[in-house]
Amino acid sequence: MESLLQRSTGIKQIPVFLLVVSCGISSGTLMVIALLLHIAICHCNNTPFWGPIVSSRIFRHSLIFIAIFFACSLLTIPFNDGNISQLFKYMGRTIPLLLVAIIARPNEITFRTVWYGILLSLIFILLSVAQHPSWDGHRLLGPFSSPNTLAGLIAVMIPVVMFGIIKYRKKYFYQVLLATLLALISIIIMLCTGSRNAYGTFGIAFLVLLWFVYCYHDLISLRIMGIIAVLSIIVVVSIAPVILTQRLDRDLQQDGRVYLIQSGLHLATEHPIVGIGVGNWGKVYKERFEKDNPNHEKNIQSPHNIYLHVFNETGIIGLSGFLLLIIYQMKVLYSSISQSYQINKRAFPYTIGFGLSIVSVYLFGLLDYDFFSRHMMQLHWLMWGLCLCAAYKEKES
Repeated sequence: MESLLQRSTGIKQIPVFLLVVSCGISSGTLMVIALLLHIAICHCNNTPFWGPIVSSRIFRHSLIFIAIFFACSLLTIPFNDGNISQLFKYMGRTIPLLLVAIIARPNEITFRTVWYGILLSLIFILLSVAQHPSWDGHRLLGPFSSPNTLAGLIAVMIPVVMFGIIKYRKKYFYQVLLATLLALISIIIMLCTGSRNAYGTFGIAFLVLLWFVYCYHDLISLRIMGIIAVLSIIVVVSIAPVILTQRLDRDLQQDGRVYLIQSGLHLATEHPIVGIGVGNWGKVYKERFEKDNPNHEKNIQSPHNIYLHVFNETGIIGLSGFLLLIIYQMKVLYSSISQSYQINKRAFPYTIGFGLSIVSVYLFGLLDYDFFSRHMMQLHWLMWGLCLCAAYKEKES
């Protein structure tokens, strides 16, 4: 067994693969197994336990901005009776970022392994939907709590899948063929959720990726993406017209989401500095706003906007820390991608794929709050860790 762990390059990638899948399907058990296997492999090969990015400046700076984000929220708790245990839960969900720094070795094999892990995660999600094809009216939700949860996960994972299709098109034909089929099925499932937010998020990510593919001068990939776009339109017209008509023709005055945002804005004017407390939004909504909701929605925990949610619960202090973190992340992505293009005008760096996933999380958060769920948060921090790995690799190259 020890000699096998020493010789096989594939086995050395299993911890990364398991880590990605654990976040993709939200399995803490797989996450623990990934770490234990990594420890065993490092011991047998007498290799460093820590990945190279742990000692890098970019990782240290990232930890500082994450600490500022949480410190700003923590600072408000004595003044608003916030739930500190809820904040500690959010902190605990950053573990995938730390595990990426420990386990991942920034190289081509690792990034391809990540792509395979995302593919398997999507397959697992689609099989779960097929096994439990639950519908909320005309909206597909599968085994998840809401259609938006299913749509959000697909919208965040699909940019990485499409990036890999383009990146590996010439080298791994059969894997790319399978990934293309998986992408098409995922898009169809997302359309069936009726999530307008996911439609917009996917559309923006698709157009941005299309621009990078154009810069990459890959005409065949442009045609493939064109085919995907056309097939998606056909599906919209032929399969999902009832869903779209129902979702897009709704009266805004009777839209519960508009009412939630109005409620959030009202709270923001009442508690602009320190907010109402971490984890208290649902309680305040139930006491003051639930009875007047035009859709009679019960037990709502957020104004369906992560920025307004942070503002409501931690005031301008907490929101400032959150926005600082996002600005830093966008700066890292922009600097890394720009550096790649300075070296090679036809570059197609991994930061594009992982970065689009991060951007999709924040775009989706404009009209939904799944960012605060365990599944989405772990996926977000996993992707951010991979962005740091990709940026580190580009800089070292």
